[in-house]
Amino acid sequence: VAGSQGSGILSPFCCTSRPSRPPSEACRSTTTNLALPRNILCGCPRMSGAPSNFNARRFLDENGISGGDATAHDTSLSYETEPRPRKLVSSEAELSLLKQLDGGDPSIAHVVSYQFNKHRHKLTDEFKSWGWFGWACWFLPCLGWLRTYRIKEWLLLDIVAGLSVGAMVIPQGMSYANLAGLPSVYGLYGAFVPCLVYSLLGSSRQLAVGPVAVTSTLLGNGLEKIFGSLSTDPNNPEDPALQANINSAAIEVAFLAGVMYTGIALLNLGWIIRFLSHSVISGFMSGAAITIALGQVKYILGLKLGRGSTIQSLLDMIFSNLSGFKWREFVMGYFFIGLLYTFRWAGNRFAHKRLGFLRFLGPITVVVTSIAVMNIFGLYKNPTTASPYIKPIGKIPKGLPPFSANHWLPLYDVSRQVTLAIIICLVDVCESISIAKALAQRNKYRLNYTQELRAVGVANLFGAMFSCYTTTGSFSRSAVNNSAGAKTPFAQFVCSMLLMLTLLVLTPIFTNMSANVQGAIIIVGVLGLFDYSEFLYLYKVNKLDWIVWLITFFVVLFAGVEIGIGVGVGVSLVLVIWRAAFPAIVKLGKLPDSAVYRNVKLFPDTQQTPGVLVMRVDAPFFFANVESIRDGIVRRVEEAQATPEAESGAAPVRYVVLDMGAVTDVDATSIHWLTEFVYDLKSDLGVQLVLSNLTRPVLRAIKNGNVHRRLGPDHIFVDTNDAVVTLSTGLKQGRVDKAL
Repeated sequence: VAGSQGSGILSPFCCTSRPSRPPSEACRSTTTNLALPRNILCGCPRMSGAPSNFNARRFLDENGISGGDATAHDTSLSYETEPRPRKLVSSEAELSLLKQLDGGDPSIAHVVSYQFNKHRHKLTDEFKSWGWFGWACWFLPCLGWLRTYRIKEWLLLDIVAGLSVGAMVIPQGMSYANLAGLPSVYGLYGAFVPCLVYSLLGSSRQLAVGPVAVTSTLLGNGLEKIFGSLSTDPNNPEDPALQANINSAAIEVAFLAGVMYTGIALLNLGWIIRFLSHSVISGFMSGAAITIALGQVKYILGLKLGRGSTIQSLLDMIFSNLSGFKWREFVMGYFFIGLLYTFRWAGNRFAHKRLGFLRFLGPITVVVTSIAVMNIFGLYKNPTTASPYIKPIGKIPKGLPPFSANHWLPLYDVSRQVTLAIIICLVDVCESISIAKALAQRNKYRLNYTQELRAVGVANLFGAMFSCYTTTGSFSRSAVNNSAGAKTPFAQFVCSMLLMLTLLVLTPIFTNMSANVQGAIIIVGVLGLFDYSEFLYLYKVNKLDWIVWLITFFVVLFAGVEIGIGVGVGVSLVLVIWRAAFPAIVKLGKLPDSAVYRNVKLFPDTQQTPGVLVMRVDAPFFFANVESIRDGIVRRVEEAQATPEAESGAAPVRYVVLDMGAVTDVDATSIHWLTEFVYDLKSDLGVQLVLSNLTRPVLRAIKNGNVHRRLGPDHIFVDTNDAVVTLSTGLKQGRVDKAL
């Protein structure tokens, strides 16, 4: 590998070509044993373009070579611009650097043994260094922040934040339970128990845990497929036995999701969520927001409709039943939507005047207004007919959530419930971690992702023990918690205490609350999930991600949320495979007055070397992309040979220099392909392949696969500029290597 600027294994130039200075003993021994350029090790100034003060010993160390009888010198040299060629030495001597590499990749047994011992020693060291309090904090993280809690500074802020979130989650929780096909009280259960557990185990200081709209919709749609249909009024079901089975199935899904959550945390499998790209999540949330909001229009119009999972089915049901339109429901529901948006606008508009609290007062205000209006005017009943003027939600049981672990097994439908739990778990993980990460960055502290996953998983497990369905971090409530000034998870503890008080004392108050207030709260809440800013951002930044967003969005709308998330993930994986299978192959040129090579399309002022075509592949080599790489290289060579003046400076292409700097790995298939491609390129096009800028794993694979024997000893270079200078000099002197 010939080298100036970075050195190399082969060099056609040596200090033996300089009569006035005979080669030193170090030169001779080095060339034979280490196969480094003799002029690098002995300080000979015969290498054109080599860097001054080059540290040969550092080069040896960086390439994992020790021993030998070479003597390295740091020298400041002046270089001649026209190096003199020398006779090439044998490939065995020139490739001794490769022979200094270990004899091959380690076996699987060695890798497993090494990783096991590494983690065993790490755990042993951690166990000894943590101490009893450190381990206590691992099991109960709240001990850590309680130890340093600043009562005077943080207590009031946490209490205010907890009460604010509690006032918001009470109406939201009851509304979201209806989305899941469960009685309203299950929303209060889901906001109470997981919130309490998370306050003890969570690492995020501002994350608000509880029921969310998307998860509730996923659960409701999944339960509908299991049982065939859900009650239109879970608080007053037509078939109480069926509703009891639906409630039990929801608890079982929460149990399964909690197990998966906790397992992901304990096994460090958080990387799974990387398959859900941000464009997929954004498109999914946006499509689900419209579907959920449209599904709540029935409460605003006073219609009695079933559930629908697609936009076309929802629209069909709405327009087919408009004859049942109730103007009182519509007026009240529309008023509540306007009131909620007014509070949100005022809170955002006057946040600088300390009126940001208005944002979280909206839901509780419409609830209080609904209860007052319904009771004052007696709208929850109608003396002339059996149906009331405005439908109330009905009786909500009072008391703490009952124990429900006895409902975990057996499952009603193993395959469907497990599949549903997997989908909910993946969506919840992405939603919760993304919110917690954003809050941690905004408040400048480090988030423990493993602890966060474990906390939400255990919260779901405990929730499933006490009649809760799946919960996760909420966008809207976490934002309120943060803006209200929450400093620690103690705010979540305060919120859970407010919910406990509500369950013990206040649930009878909600009996006559109108059902349309739940629809208004859900519509306003979920429409905030429509991420139009991300839609515009992706369009500007990356069209492929924008297409993924569109596909996910429309599939969610027209095929349902479950199919939408699956299609979104599938499209993302297809794009990943497509990008890997068809990597970018760029033509490089030399920047003026430098040894740097860049993409000629991005830098049109780059210079081309006559007879030498330089290219770079921006991807690892593996079985799926080697043919596309071959086609790309051959196409560019044929284009250059067809127009030599425009492409290669009025000289036919003799060499293709392939910069391998971006190739981080090669598999066995690509090694076989590369061996044959060297011959095909030479026989079909009369062009020789030269490799440069190889990474250590690729260099080892080439050596173990004997590719260097097919290439020839002088066709592997450490630096791209070295390769071009060497080949260009040979072409000028009329020397074209006939080896291969």
